[in-house]
Amino acid sequence: MIINEQINNLRNKLIEVVREKQNFTDEEVVRISQQLDELIVKQQTLRLWKRI
Repeated sequence: MIINEQINNLRNKLIEVVREKQNFTDEEVVRISQQLDELIVKQQTLRLWKRI
């Protein structure tokens, strides 16, 4: 599923940026984290609707 790939890619990017910035409150870290959150919620919503 494409969304899983997007989540994995963003998760890896987040890890990379956190290691680089050494700061969880860095603007780029927060932005990527928010994008990841949105994708995870979307994935959970899709899974919920598939059960119904």
